[in-house]
Amino acid sequence: MKSIRMRRGAALLAAVSALCLTAAACGGSDEQKSEKAPKSDAKPLTLTQMKAGLVAPVDLPAGFKAMEEGEAAGKHKADKKECQPIAAFMNQKVSDATVGGDIDLQSNDAMISQQVITFPGNGAQEFLKEAATALKECKAFSVKQDGEHVDVKVEKISGPKAGEESHAFRLKLKLETLSVEMETNLLVARQGTGVTRIAHVPNNATGHKDFDELAGRAANKFARAAQD
Repeated sequence: MKSIRMRRGAALLAAVSALCLTAAACGGSDEQKSEKAPKSDAKPLTLTQMKAGLVAPVDLPAGFKAMEEGEAAGKHKADKKECQPIAAFMNQKVSDATVGGDIDLQSNDAMISQQVITFPGNGAQEFLKEAATALKECKAFSVKQDGEHVDVKVEKISGPKAGEESHAFRLKLKLETLSVEMETNLLVARQGTGVTRIAHVPNNATGHKDFDELAGRAANKFARAAQD
C-alpha cells in the first residue's frame, strides 16, 4: 500500500485517496479565490499546538504502529474543475497553509493517516467551504498517480463530528492498469485556524465500521490541542 505520503510503498490506497488535505489544487481556481471573503487577523496555530494534535499509537486501539517515512506524494489535478478541492486531499502540501505535522499508523486491519495544517486569517474556513461545495457537486473524477490513470468516485458519508466543522466522505479508487480497486474514508475537521485530515484505509469492506471511532479519536485530539 502507499500511504498518503506513499510510505513504504504501502497503501496506494491512501496515497491516491487521501484525506490535504491539499492541492496542486489545494484551494480551487483563481476565480474561486477572487470570491473569497476578506482575510481576518486570526492567528495561525503554533507548531506546538499542531504537533500536539497528531494521533499516536497510544490514542488508538492496540495494534497500531507508526509507519516509516517515505517519499512524499506528488501533486494531483482532477480532470473536473468542481472536483479539484477533493483531489487536493490527495496531495502533501496545501497552498497558503503551514504543515504542522503528519503521521501514518498501521495495524493488521487498517491504516490511519493524519495531517495537521494551519492557515493565516480565514484561510481554514475558506478551505473547508471549498471542500463542502465540492462534496455537493463532485461525484467522480480522474487523476494521474505515478503515471497511472486513477478513476475516483466520491461518496458523502456520515462520520464523527469534530471541531467547529467537519466533513466525512469516501473515495472509491480504481487503477485500471493494475486492476486494483480500493476505498478510503476521510474526515476533514477545522478548529479555529487549523485543519486536520484523517484518512482511514481498512483492509476490507467490513473495516468501514471502525471509521467513526478511529477518526473521531484523532480529530478530537486535534480539536483539543488547537484550543490550548
